[in-house]
Amino acid sequence: MTVAYEGSQALTGASLELRRGEAVLLIGPSGCGKSTLAMLAAGLIPAAVEAEVAGEVWRSTAISRPGGVGYVFQDPEAQLCQLTIGSEVAFGLENMRMPPGEMPSRTMAALREAGLEVSPGEFDAVLSGGMKQRLAIACALAQRPDLLVLDEPTANLDPQATLAVFRTIARLRAAGQTMLVIEHKFSDLIAAMDRVVALGPQGRAAFSGPLPDEVERRWPAMQALGVVPAWQTSPLDSGRTRDVFAVPHAHAPAAFAARELDYTYASRSAQRRLRRRGEEPRRALRGLTLEIPSGSFTAIVGANGSGKSTLLRLLAGFERPTGGTLSAPTSAHAIAFAFQNPEHQFVYETVAEDLVSRYVGEGPVPDHALRLLAEFGLEGHERQSPFSLSQGQKRRLSVAAMLVQEHEAYLLDEPTFGQDARTQEAIMQRLQGLKSQGRTVVITTHDLDLVRRYATQVLVLKQGEMLFCGAPKDLFDRGELLRRGGLAPDATAEGAVGGDGAQEVPFVRISPAQAVSLVGRLHPGMKLLATLLAMGVLVFTVNVRQGVYLTLLPLALLFWGARLGLRQVAVRMLPFVAFFALYTWTLTAYAQAPPGSPYVQFLFFHLSLYGLDVGLALAFRMLATVTFAILFVSTTDLTDLLTSFSQNLGVPPKFSYGTLAGLRFFPLFQDEWAKLRRARSLRQGAGSSRLTRVVTYALPLLSQAIRLGERVAIAMEARGFHGAPAERADGRTYLRPLRVRPWDLLYVAGIVAVAVWLLLLGR
Repeated sequence: MTVAYEGSQALTGASLELRRGEAVLLIGPSGCGKSTLAMLAAGLIPAAVEAEVAGEVWRSTAISRPGGVGYVFQDPEAQLCQLTIGSEVAFGLENMRMPPGEMPSRTMAALREAGLEVSPGEFDAVLSGGMKQRLAIACALAQRPDLLVLDEPTANLDPQATLAVFRTIARLRAAGQTMLVIEHKFSDLIAAMDRVVALGPQGRAAFSGPLPDEVERRWPAMQALGVVPAWQTSPLDSGRTRDVFAVPHAHAPAAFAARELDYTYASRSAQRRLRRRGEEPRRALRGLTLEIPSGSFTAIVGANGSGKSTLLRLLAGFERPTGGTLSAPTSAHAIAFAFQNPEHQFVYETVAEDLVSRYVGEGPVPDHALRLLAEFGLEGHERQSPFSLSQGQKRRLSVAAMLVQEHEAYLLDEPTFGQDARTQEAIMQRLQGLKSQGRTVVITTHDLDLVRRYATQVLVLKQGEMLFCGAPKDLFDRGELLRRGGLAPDATAEGAVGGDGAQEVPFVRISPAQAVSLVGRLHPGMKLLATLLAMGVLVFTVNVRQGVYLTLLPLALLFWGARLGLRQVAVRMLPFVAFFALYTWTLTAYAQAPPGSPYVQFLFFHLSLYGLDVGLALAFRMLATVTFAILFVSTTDLTDLLTSFSQNLGVPPKFSYGTLAGLRFFPLFQDEWAKLRRARSLRQGAGSSRLTRVVTYALPLLSQAIRLGERVAIAMEARGFHGAPAERADGRTYLRPLRVRPWDLLYVAGIVAVAVWLLLLGR
């Protein structure tokens, strides 16, 4: 079959046959069309992804039903669409119309199977990238699909988590699960698969056959394709050897040095607020003392969430430590940095321009840029937008762009993520060359083979603390330390995943204002109706007394109905009180009083009791409106509110769930803005004005939001969110069925009645 995207060929003459109960390993060089073939098999092409398809495609009716295909994409962030972990896993079950009572147990089982020991009521935004990937796997497993597609499921996972996923795959295969697995790190997966299918360049079929025999027979061909390194022997060869360990630069001067380094995510003011509430702020790094010699190749390793990326950002100067000391190169352009998300570094409109950091237009591309493009497998893409490249190609471009100019130190966050063996080798050889020139190279990675072969020093982190700092050979001789750091299989890990205690955590996240208050437990739609009607009554306030009375109503509900403390209410209302006080002063000082009304002329101010009265009346009207809104926001779960529109008002789920998916990414924009600023300050130099930053950052943020929205929409469709589950409110079930009860109606009637009574009382 042949598949093309807008004239660009992705597959040419490829073929794939999946039999029920068969586990197929799909391999090939980066950019050869593996994901395209998988999406075609899953029915996402051309239904959800526009493409021209030529050839014969047949799918069984079983995988065409909602939930028939479980799909785990490369980018975990782009396939999550809910706010909490439990809601995320249950989303696919809702599309399958599973009874709500069965969803919690199915969700807990999927989380345990994916090795994710977290509360299902927690926000998924707090998870690391690797943990989000495990959450995506749990979402697919929960559906118990007829076809399970895993597109590089271990790309962001540490070795222990990777082995746990491979064990899960082996169990699923033994249970008869039909699977298509795309994986670069497939050596340890061979025994768990039935057959291998290999694609070559331009998506052409290379070979296929049974495992493990085909690997042994085709090993030279796999090396020629670039899917395994030329130096690596077959995993079936008992005489497999390892490279000689590198020797660290023990006597070189320090490029980076830290003593008792601490880093806490919350700001100092936020830390004080948390401690006043009896909570400890989340500490990402604790008491790190380390030295990175100049001219060394240092690898930072550890389990997901151990603080690797945080430490790398601190070394680059993007974050400031909250304790201890840190020294690093400070000269202009001393440090080059490759973010985990390569899109943060793209500045220009085309690949060639982004590589040379200047406008090229239709003119010739510089020879050194063409050589770099060829070296990193990007030839022919020089006029293409960097944002349109595949994920692996984007990573290679971000690394290549670092090499155009010379720097003292090169810091890279997962530089080989999503790369095949050939392009991985190109990247690492380049970094090795920089180290040979006396440059300092620091990377984070989960690939211990890279650490063995290239690193002169390795740092092991666990939950923000340093477990080890030294030569790789000393680390790999200590098996217990490797297990403690999540870098080697743990004999107890298999039985420890999940556990009975996981059932004790709340399944649906409920804020304190909801958990202990009467108002918090009311139907969110009815609360919204009551709030809007109360605001409608406020329109008729004409004097200060009415405004005060109507402000006291929601204020009393905040204290006694929502169970908020004085400090919590003050923090929420203080900004509005200050604004309305200024508004009152403005009318008092400048309002034109009617003829005969007393006033005092003082400097530029025309002070009058009339202005004060009008100002206070309007200020209290607005303050009452704001207080009702604060009451609603403080006691309402956003997910419940949006899904109630579908459950109770018949709004199509594609609107409510689509809105929820979009709102999920709003908190990320501030972080994305900061990352763009950091990346561009390295590429272009700091000093651009705020106005310039607004103009130049808006386009990449907008384009990234559009691309992310497209990917999330595809991921939602892959989980059955199409047809009746997306179009009709009764075409799906809901994790938390919301019904209007008598006391909900009583609350609406009571709020309106009391508001009208207070309005009449204050006349």
